Amino acid sequence: MFYTLTANPAVDMTVSCQTLVPDENIRSSTASYTPNGKGLDVSFALKKFGVDSVALGFFAGFTGRFIVDETMNMGCLCRPVWTDGITRINSYLNDGEHEYGVLNPGAPLTPQAQQELYDILDTAGNLDCLVVSGSVPPKASPDFLDKVMDHAHARGSDVVLDLSSSKLKTLASKKPLLIKPNHHEMREIFGVTIDTDDDARRALAMAHEVGVQNVLLTMGSRGSAYFSNGEDIWYAKRQFNIKLVSSVCAGDCTLAAFLTMWYNDRDNVESALKLALATGANVAESVGLGDFSHVDEYSKRIEVRKLPRL
Repeated sequence: MFYTLTANPAVDMTVSCQTLVPDENIRSSTASYTPNGKGLDVSFALKKFGVDSVALGFFAGFTGRFIVDETMNMGCLCRPVWTDGITRINSYLNDGEHEYGVLNPGAPLTPQAQQELYDILDTAGNLDCLVVSGSVPPKASPDFLDKVMDHAHARGSDVVLDLSSSKLKTLASKKPLLIKPNHHEMREIFGVTIDTDDDARRALAMAHEVGVQNVLLTMGSRGSAYFSNGEDIWYAKRQFNIKLVSSVCAGDCTLAAFLTMWYNDRDNVESALKLALATGANVAESVGLGDFSHVDEYSKRIEVRKLPRL
């Protein structure tokens, strides 16, 4: 079974409004409040594909209770670790031309809460694959993610990482099954700006050199992605445009869709990439996850080809 870890979850407030004007109050036209966090998004998307998972994370206060309740209302299993404070609220504003995001730091993490999570990993049933996504809370131990991977590997579990910090490069030596950086994160972590296929090949090779087994590299609004297993490289690109409503959740759902097709059939890369890009595009047209109503249609309009190696 898949387990997901969201160490720093959030309630996402997504607002549509008129053009923002400094020092003026602007009335919104719509506002939504959704439970969020990258690992939670993966669990929610897996559920939409009929795949069960267990959502792990740290939760605090009334916002934490809201997230846990909504997670279970969606039919997802959840094993929360309760901490002091208030789980953060993140704000996203779309004025019809630009999208703005204000991300808060989250409730501080205690050593006791970290140990409780390790204990859960040590005793979790059917822990086949742990997906670790997103940021870590304030005051987390420097080796928190290292220990998470160690406890998962001790159970024989695969580990998938979707992290934006430089910590990803350090954790690569522990040989995660898969990482899913976007092109901005790849530049920050490995120092390669990706404008061409050759740039992507170099960046992917660097990830494998430090220990990563497989890489799913997404290109954001470019509507494309690369996948490398260390031997072959695939490039996928959607052949249609979308109207962006919110990029929140899109990358996480892309990862979930890819895993549903690829995890149990590692040769099924082409179909996995098509489903992944189609899902990401459909979610980007929605507030939150949306209903995945165009995924099948969009999958047929995505081109996948193999690239020659460097």
